[in-house]
Amino acid sequence: FSIRTFTPFYFLVEPVDTLSIRGSSVILNCSAYSEPSPKIEWKKDGTFLNLVSDDRRQLLPDGSLFISNVVHSKHNKPDEGYYQCVATVESLGTIVSRTAKLTVAGLPRFSSQPEPSSVYVGNSAILNCEVNADLVPFVRWEQNRQPLLLDDRLTKLPSGTLVISNATEGDGGLYRCIVESGGPPKYSDEVELKVLP
Repeated sequence: FSIRTFTPFYFLVEPVDTLSIRGSSVILNCSAYSEPSPKIEWKKDGTFLNLVSDDRRQLLPDGSLFISNVVHSKHNKPDEGYYQCVATVESLGTIVSRTAKLTVAGLPRFSSQPEPSSVYVGNSAILNCEVNADLVPFVRWEQNRQPLLLDDRLTKLPSGTLVISNATEGDGGLYRCIVESGGPPKYSDEVELKVLP
């Protein structure tokens, strides 16, 4: 008769939540240990991915999932979603990793940009900067190439646009908005705000 011994079978690495930009590539890490070595598969949104004839997605030798040229358009977001790594050893069974969310942001582009303007002391100025909604958290402003700190008087609207209330002479200068979302920063036009007495 044979005695069943306990065989170690566990994940060495599990995937983590990841933010990626359209057109870039991304790796979701996974690796599992057992003897014999496990078969690794991936699920996306609960469904097994068929990676055999996939030219954009491939299984790396350690079990990680590599996605090249991440796709993301208004009507087609096939890569965004929830991923799990599934490891199977025939005699032992199957283990499933934690769920990792892959979020894909569009390329930063400005649907509106600031324009040169003048404001009288005490009045309000508006400097436009509108980007696609998923990138608004990554928008910041610069005045004379220095980061602009927001406060009760300097506020950023949900679109990314900057509102300067109760303008003072110190608000005059060159302004631009910047999107920083992991790739190289993207700058808007740089424009002058003149404060008139």
